[in-house]
Amino acid sequence: MKLNKGLFFFIILFFSNFILGQKPKKQLDSLFNRLLVMRSEGKLKESLVLCKELISGYEQLKDEEKALKTYFIAANVSSNLYNTKESLAYLDIAAKKNEVFKDDDILTKINAEYGRNYKNLGFYNLALDYYQKAIEVAKKNNNKINLGYCYGLRSVVYEEQKDYAKMYSDLRKAHEINPTTYTASRLAKYFISLKKNTDSAKFYLDLGNKYNTLKKLTPFEISILDRNWGRYYLEKGDYKSAVSYLEKSLEISRKLKKPQDIKDTHKLLADAYKLMNQPAKAALSLEKYTVITDSLSTEKQKIQDFPIKKIIQEKEISTQKTYTKLYILIALTIILFLAINSYTLKRHNARKKENIALLNTKEEENVQLQQKVNESFEDIIQLAKSNSPEFFTRFQEVYPEVINELLKIDPKLRVSELTLCAFIYLGFNTKDIAGYTYRTISTVRNRKHNLRTKLNIPAEETTELWFKNLGNRLY
Repeated sequence: MKLNKGLFFFIILFFSNFILGQKPKKQLDSLFNRLLVMRSEGKLKESLVLCKELISGYEQLKDEEKALKTYFIAANVSSNLYNTKESLAYLDIAAKKNEVFKDDDILTKINAEYGRNYKNLGFYNLALDYYQKAIEVAKKNNNKINLGYCYGLRSVVYEEQKDYAKMYSDLRKAHEINPTTYTASRLAKYFISLKKNTDSAKFYLDLGNKYNTLKKLTPFEISILDRNWGRYYLEKGDYKSAVSYLEKSLEISRKLKKPQDIKDTHKLLADAYKLMNQPAKAALSLEKYTVITDSLSTEKQKIQDFPIKKIIQEKEISTQKTYTKLYILIALTIILFLAINSYTLKRHNARKKENIALLNTKEEENVQLQQKVNESFEDIIQLAKSNSPEFFTRFQEVYPEVINELLKIDPKLRVSELTLCAFIYLGFNTKDIAGYTYRTISTVRNRKHNLRTKLNIPAEETTELWFKNLGNRLY
């Protein structure tokens, strides 16, 4: 009787996992393989739903390796859906898990995905940093597929920065390492849009079609190829063929829910309809282009605080590590100095010569350091004047003590308020700030007034003088 009762409870415990939703590993692995197929077919929303189910299942089974890979895929899919904040969150988890596995293939892809997200947010220098990390790991492991992929991604940043020489160089490298329809299509775009060389463009577009016979293209690759055939026929003056290809590309991009691609295609359609003397259709396409552009800009602004806070945290950790290393270095320097001093007491003349040489070296270092400080200041000023999203991040790097001191006074200061503080600290007046940030003078005055309250600035002291005195205290 007792045996039967024990067996009964064992069966209940065994099947409770399935009742609660846990799947066996074999079933999860089968779903993981299905996920890879779905992603290649462009079923992004469905893929993300399956990712979340797989993450839950692998975490319950404590299968850390498969969980790591699924977190990365979730980050990649989220990025393709332009869910940047969600993608960065998945990447942070994947990066943390990979500290245990040290999988260089995954590390390359994680760094590349960070680069893509930061590029989407407009943090181009940060994106280039992560792409460089990815490229270095891929080179170390001689992973040609990853290397070609990273060069292709980096070329997009250079294209948006209008650095077309570097863009073309990276595209050529990507195509030579791992020729694909994607690289061929983008090279065709380069020759159409920048070189006006339709013969070279057609050569690469034909290559893109040829690859389709060797390996079935993904919907995304087909959409890119069709869009650039549209560009080609637009340049050739065959507007009817251009519209045909652009409409096919647009249909795929809509199914894939890729707003950036939809936006670009609407702009091309607007140009085509205008040249075909169809103003109504041109206006409609241009309106859709504008709506999506505004929507993407609004979404970007909503989540820009998220990566900035993450960058600040990373900088704080990095700064703390730097201080620790500095303290160790100072201690070692003191010990070394005492040893040298004890020894050089017996050799006074030699010590004198060494000190003179050391002083000369220090003077050179001080000159170099001052030059670097001046260059950093000019760099920050230019970022401020261009209202660059990287302005605050760069200010934080050069003047970390200022930000830390402000947060001591009011830890609840927002990034937008800290950015205004940075403008004031650098000596910009209200009119300059309004001009550079595209705000009215009255708006800037109101924000400065609110800052005075939060920072407890005395009534008899101007905001500018208060920040100047803050700098004198810190430096």
